Amino acid sequence: MSGSPISRRSLLVGAFGVAAAGALSSCVANNGPRPDPAAAGSKADIGAVAGTLRFAFWGGSDGENAGFAAAKKGFEARHPEATIELQTLPYDGFFSGIDRGILSRTAPDVFRVDYTSIGKYTSHGVLLDLSPYLTDADTDAFLPALRDAVRFEGRTYGVPHQTDTSAIAFSRAALDEAGIGAVPDRLDDAWTWQEFADVATKLRRTLPDDKYPFAYDWTAAGAYRWGSFVYQAGGSLLSEDLRHAAVDSDPGRKAMAFTQRFFDERWVPANNTIKTTVYSDNFFLNQTVAMTFVGDFLVPELADGTNGYQGGDWTTTYMPRDVAAASDLGGNAVVATRDTENPELAAAFLKFLVEEEQMRDFCQRANELPTLRSLADVQLDYAVRPDVMDVFTQQATTITETAVRETVVPGFASVNTALQDQLELAFHGRGTDAAVRATNAAVDAAVAS
Repeated sequence: MSGSPISRRSLLVGAFGVAAAGALSSCVANNGPRPDPAAAGSKADIGAVAGTLRFAFWGGSDGENAGFAAAKKGFEARHPEATIELQTLPYDGFFSGIDRGILSRTAPDVFRVDYTSIGKYTSHGVLLDLSPYLTDADTDAFLPALRDAVRFEGRTYGVPHQTDTSAIAFSRAALDEAGIGAVPDRLDDAWTWQEFADVATKLRRTLPDDKYPFAYDWTAAGAYRWGSFVYQAGGSLLSEDLRHAAVDSDPGRKAMAFTQRFFDERWVPANNTIKTTVYSDNFFLNQTVAMTFVGDFLVPELADGTNGYQGGDWTTTYMPRDVAAASDLGGNAVVATRDTENPELAAAFLKFLVEEEQMRDFCQRANELPTLRSLADVQLDYAVRPDVMDVFTQQATTITETAVRETVVPGFASVNTALQDQLELAFHGRGTDAAVRATNAAVDAAVAS
């Protein structure tokens, strides 16, 4: 998930739409799974392709739009008889439109989908099975966590195009004034929870009453990012078999108690809750907070000379850690619909998008993170503030296999809605034990639904 602030926020609100999920639930009866039984890699040597392909994606940042335009130009140059029609749509209603198109068999051939929504499509058998078009070497080229994000029951249903994750942006002046000197510049040295609490306490003492130490990026459908604290504490949101909630645990209680301190000790603004209209980057942009948790896709917004952060020098550091380091899975895959009239053209385009040269170009333009192993340790020439992007690159290595498995389950939309409702109550006075029990029960019901 990425893009400009407006489209990003529309995405967060819309990505978990009940109407869209409900519409798709009938796809099994209407279309039914029809996986390609061909062996992996048996159709990998596609060769020249021809025809017209419709590719739908939501309007994102200027960098994203330029990246897709460049990909279209490059693919058409390689395949002169092929045409890629780019369909840039608003995010509001994007997936409900995709779902209606799938039901009526009028959907675009290829579309973009965030990892938090992909599970409902892979599990309903409505995507093109790419397994025959990808060799083992093709799939192994991706970072394991991102490779698994597009798989379901042993088959591959898309390509992980890019990813993003959260880290901390902070005002150097505010930390200096609070007497906070060295800030972690290596992942291994990331603040522990206790060290982070000490930093927040120092900031609370030195900041004016109407200013706050930090804001967290869990607004609206970002509620699932609370899970990063559970993972850091050594726990998980779901059981190993992904069929039950696992929040009611020692790590879950530890994460709940720690995050409730954000409000009890006034480390965050009172309205930095789940169901607010103010996002973490806004708190930082209007200088209400000294630090903020943000995704790398927001770096261009913060760095904008006219509308960006005007509070002086800012830079980035890592998410805090407890027994482990962990962060959230963001970003998008690109998938093809099962009913596309030209599956070879669709497969060829998807494979083209994730070639090393193409992925490097797109990520550099959009300030997003690559999914290929070969680019994981390469210094990319990011278009905006490349000096801060290395923190996000390193932080992305802490996206755990558990986080990926849980984020891409078919019912994740309901899980995230349960987290929205229960965390809002947890941060408005509900006791820790009661909050954990209620959250666990709501998540358990969501997984079972």
